[in-house]
Amino acid sequence: MKNYRFYSFWIAQTSISLADVVYIMVITTYIYQKTESVLFASLFPFFKALTRLIAGLSAPLILQNTSMSKTLVNLQITKTILITLLLLGFTFLTSHIYILFAYILILSFVEGWGSPLLNSIVPQIVLKEELVKANSLLSISNQAVQIGGYTLTGLIVVKIGHIPTLLITAVLLWISIVCLYIAIRSFYDQITQNHEASKWTLMKEGWIHLWSNSTLRLVTLMDVIEGIAGQIWVGAITLVYVKEVLHKGEQWWGYINASYYIGTIVGGFITIYLAKKIQKNLILSMVAGSFLFSILTLLYGLSSIPVLSLILCIAMGPAYQIRDVAQQTAFQTNIEVSLLPKVYASRSVLLSTISSLSIFIIALIAEYLGIRMVYIFGAILICISAGLSFVLLKTKNEKMNVHNTIG
Repeated sequence: MKNYRFYSFWIAQTSISLADVVYIMVITTYIYQKTESVLFASLFPFFKALTRLIAGLSAPLILQNTSMSKTLVNLQITKTILITLLLLGFTFLTSHIYILFAYILILSFVEGWGSPLLNSIVPQIVLKEELVKANSLLSISNQAVQIGGYTLTGLIVVKIGHIPTLLITAVLLWISIVCLYIAIRSFYDQITQNHEASKWTLMKEGWIHLWSNSTLRLVTLMDVIEGIAGQIWVGAITLVYVKEVLHKGEQWWGYINASYYIGTIVGGFITIYLAKKIQKNLILSMVAGSFLFSILTLLYGLSSIPVLSLILCIAMGPAYQIRDVAQQTAFQTNIEVSLLPKVYASRSVLLSTISSLSIFIIALIAEYLGIRMVYIFGAILICISAGLSFVLLKTKNEKMNVHNTIG
């Protein structure tokens, strides 16, 4: 894929993702060291997530009557300046914990408004037939950032301190601005002007399109179901599984997480290799990936053999990536360019809300039915999602038949 705009965006996206990981780790570890309170430390990601949720709801108001590319660059510049000011005023802000939290809220709003715009770029700079490959490359770098960032940042903080580590975040964000500008500088944005529409109408626009388009509706429903199932992989659940089922210590918790990330990275390369086949058979790829992921999750939950559990985790990676990339590509190819940010904002709010609520459900199952039932429950949900793929396939065939009849 020879597309300098995409590769510039790839660098920008990877830089932003890594900067976010470093920023989260720096602030979380500092708050914990400062207050010696797990509650205060956990408030940071909680408020960050809550603020981004509110920002997602209000994003359509920010995006109305504006240029998508200019707004994205301006929001990214604003975020970078705020991080740079946080770096320069770190001593003052961290000595006033409540001021620090207020500052974090402002930063989170900017992130929340920019996120749907960032997610809307790929379908506009990549040819439709190359979307699977592009999404796979972005997924590989994201998984690598997650495993590398969270593993190494803690060590870097201990070695050089919080302020020098936060400097890494600022540098990465300034790099992202340059790359982002290169990627989208030739954009032609059709600015939608609707001065008469009420704020409520503007906020509903993405939701209405998400629901009225049958393909988007089904893919989003699959994402919701898989979002609930995805909570079986939260750290606390995995730790209980390691101790109660595998009868191993905390180090195996790290092994399980590492093996899963390794599997997803390997899966990313497999999806790149199979990109053309997946692109031509998006729905069948969803079916195959979901069913395989469901079976592997069930076997993982029933396994009591540590080495087998690691192997199953690695094997889940390709299944997950094929399913996820196919669903994402199907979603991207069924939205008008002008509606991309609003639909992505609505989707993000929905998935974030469902994921947050489902943590409680998963915890209840683990508490009262046992840890194995958590994975059985997750496997059933993923299987249901795979079944919805057949509904999507049926819908597609019906549309083709209608088109052929008219033709």
